[in-house]
Amino acid sequence: MKLLKALVSFVVGTIVGVLAGHVLGVWGQLLGFIAGALAAWWVAQRVFDA
Repeated sequence: MKLLKALVSFVVGTIVGVLAGHVLGVWGQLLGFIAGALAAWWVAQRVFDA
């Protein structure tokens, strides 16, 4: 289950990072990846622990 949570977090973080990178450039990509990973981790916690 931990591996699935990590995979979901990584995929969502990557997608958000790429989208933010197109809008804000390299720094947006970095910040988007971090924010997306945190959001995905939170969602994974809510979905898989419920």
